[in-house]
Amino acid sequence: MTIALRVENLGKLYAINQAARGTTLRDQLARGVNRLLGRGSEAQSLIEREANENAARPRDFWALRDVSFEVEEGERVGIIGANGAGKSTLLKILSRITPPTEGRIEIHGRVASLLEVGTGFHPELSGRENVYLNGAVLGMSRGEIARKFDQIVDFSGVEKFIDTPVKHYSSGMYVRLAFSVSAWLDPDILIVDEVLSVGDQAFQKKCEERMRELTREGRTVLFVSHSLATVNQMCKKALYLEEGRALSYGVVEDLTREYNRDVVKQIEVERVQEHGEDWRWHRARFSLPDPQIETLTDHPGAVECLGGEAVSPDGEAADVVPIDKQTHLVVHYRVKRDLPRPLVPTFNVYDELGTIVFVAMPEALLPGRAGDYEVRCVLPAFLLNEGRFTFNANLSDFEADKTTFCAVVGAFRLEVQEVDVAADRRRHGYRAPLPGFTRPRLSISVCPAGAVDRVNTSGEIPRAS
Repeated sequence: MTIALRVENLGKLYAINQAARGTTLRDQLARGVNRLLGRGSEAQSLIEREANENAARPRDFWALRDVSFEVEEGERVGIIGANGAGKSTLLKILSRITPPTEGRIEIHGRVASLLEVGTGFHPELSGRENVYLNGAVLGMSRGEIARKFDQIVDFSGVEKFIDTPVKHYSSGMYVRLAFSVSAWLDPDILIVDEVLSVGDQAFQKKCEERMRELTREGRTVLFVSHSLATVNQMCKKALYLEEGRALSYGVVEDLTREYNRDVVKQIEVERVQEHGEDWRWHRARFSLPDPQIETLTDHPGAVECLGGEAVSPDGEAADVVPIDKQTHLVVHYRVKRDLPRPLVPTFNVYDELGTIVFVAMPEALLPGRAGDYEVRCVLPAFLLNEGRFTFNANLSDFEADKTTFCAVVGAFRLEVQEVDVAADRRRHGYRAPLPGFTRPRLSISVCPAGAVDRVNTSGEIPRAS
């Protein structure tokens, strides 16, 4: 194991409120004029002095405190956390833009960073000149930069404007050229902040692929993003910061799930504090209308959703579902007038990060005649992996221009939980959480080579004759 980056007990202290109010030249001149004109009283001066002294008294703010972690060569590590958690401060320290107050940093190799739009660019210089300037800052010789110049410009897509002063660039052009310089001048460690979100979708995909290429070549990438789905796709590990401290460091799926659930807990607390609402993420039953549930329709007055429940086969409602048990999603609809065609009941399933897992399409249709109907969707055991899932319940007419007759957004919010891990014979001793959205029980057979020609549809291995 070769360490690219080691951080030990890192801390960054800022002293805020250091400057007294009224110490600008303008304020001092105003006080001098007031004294000459006899304005104000001694008491007012004392009050002002005391206020200024209180304002001048420094207050300590630890942007980072006791942060420790290690990154191996060739790893992509995501740094996650809310605004103000210390992510940008950490990257600035690792990029040697600002010094730490305490702790130790060990860096092996050349660091290239992209933290803010236009970082390291001189606005009066052209794109070409800034490429050479940035390369020199990174320690590259002019010859090395020249050899990579065409790749940088081609990747950035700003070749038409490469000899234009960058002060005329849009923020997207800035980012494209800045990332291209950082990623193509052979850094050992590439540090990228949320700034990539300024670029368009196509360029973001190019950047992600370039970062994967770098790690395949043994380079290291530290990546900050508020998109947990992107962090999951890009990284194998994550560092979770909260209020300047490292809460967790480990497998990216575990940490993004932990962070997302902490956000949900905070929302629950805020709802209760602000509105007195008994708001919970989990939802096994709902009835409409409900101000917390959004409903959509392209055909007002045609169909009404009355409510629904997620139940076991015995009819018991549960928002926490054992992974080895069936769950029935039951939704009650009222068709308020005869319609030209039957309607298609579907369920859209999303994971904790809002990524769609699948859409369940039906065999049977809901009649287009006026009346009350029940739609029941059966979730088999071991269909979904452990985790939290949101279900939208929809009624649609896919032959119409306006397809949505009724859509209940977030009708059900269920948590699938693992049962006794040791008792699951398919794990064969593997006890760690399994990644992925689903956990289907597929038939996997093992037999001597050439012993059978095929496996029958039941999954059993025919006996060799």
